[in-house]
Amino acid sequence: MYLVLMLCILALNSLQGEAKFKSLHCNVNEVDYLEVTLCKLKAINRYKNSASIHFKLKQEINKATVRLEFFKRANGWKPFLYNISTNLCDFLNNKNNLIIGIFYAYSRPHLAQNYTCPFKKNEVIEMNNFELDMNQFRNRFPIETGEYAAHISFIHRQKVIVTFIFTVEYANYREI
Repeated sequence: MYLVLMLCILALNSLQGEAKFKSLHCNVNEVDYLEVTLCKLKAINRYKNSASIHFKLKQEINKATVRLEFFKRANGWKPFLYNISTNLCDFLNNKNNLIIGIFYAYSRPHLAQNYTCPFKKNEVIEMNNFELDMNQFRNRFPIETGEYAAHISFIHRQKVIVTFIFTVEYANYREI
């Protein structure tokens, strides 16, 4: 009996949720500021994929704001959890925003280098092979099964210059 109970506990602990990107859109609103050279999803297997984004700056950017918004699909897209903005240069120097700091730490291993302000003209910003690790994500943010979206907008001089839109489908097999 004890052996059966232990096997059941091990089986339940091995069940995980699966998350994969459904779509990735890179919307450049101000073509004078930057050019997106790569914006794609790459299939790793049937259940996993990765996102890669590269863009080249056409102008020096010394004051920028980053806005992070989350949405959940529930009879249309509804705001979910966070909609926050922070000065990007202040954040890169001081890591002064907790929520954006968590997402920066999550994506940091996929960035090509350690970026600092001001961003120079012709600098290439790269994020390669960003995969979702829902176990790491769920340690801080408990979420339920569903479809989610993240909008990351970069704003310079009161203009949204680029927006990256990720949609993610998440299934937690413990909830099903």
